[in-house]
Amino acid sequence: MILSPAHQLAMLLPWKTASQTLRSRLQAINQSPYTENFHLNTTLHRVVHQHLVLADFLKLPENKPGMQLAVFVRNPYDRVYSGFMQLMRDVASQPKWVFEAPWIGALVRQQLSENFESLCKAQFNVNRWFLSLPEYAFHDVGRNSSLPLYPAHFWTHSDGQLRAAFIGKVENFEADFVKLTEQFNILDFGHEDANRSQVKTTPDARNYHYVQKLGARTIARINDVFAADFAYFGYDKIKP
Repeated sequence: MILSPAHQLAMLLPWKTASQTLRSRLQAINQSPYTENFHLNTTLHRVVHQHLVLADFLKLPENKPGMQLAVFVRNPYDRVYSGFMQLMRDVASQPKWVFEAPWIGALVRQQLSENFESLCKAQFNVNRWFLSLPEYAFHDVGRNSSLPLYPAHFWTHSDGQLRAAFIGKVENFEADFVKLTEQFNILDFGHEDANRSQVKTTPDARNYHYVQKLGARTIARINDVFAADFAYFGYDKIKP
């Protein structure tokens, strides 16, 4: 989460939607008191990280009158594949991280172990992995904070109502980032891209980069799980 009281901006960061790039570019205005790493939030009484969902933000003291929400979203197909690739990186790197308390490290390592087991059972195949995920993985926020693959509208909508004053799309990132800076009168920002994917693919006509890697059953389940995201954000569904 990125907070700038001076700009009356609270930017929520769905998983796999250019979070690191946004944090890098907006670091000059970010006054969030919360670390991006796993930590115990004493208001929510549970472990959270930078991908805090809207329902949690609404409970925080930083949710003040006049504060406006901004969110970048991404088409569900690319989010799923990018999330799969991220998990493989996380199970290798995150156990080595330093956490604010030993018990938080133990919790994260337990979550990573669960994620690694699911990857192994799927033989590190994105289609087998996604089809094996239980339904609660997409709906129960907080159960496994190392796998925040919730629908993107968990960051933009509350009780079916749009709460975000600005929604940008990763597929149109540069143009939408300019719109963000104009809407919130942000003059001081950088241009670093902090986390470019190393996977090289050819996007389809809708600027979906990874859909060619997904099987028909995977696409069908993505269409179902993320149905509201397609509707809210105007993404085209692909027929399985």
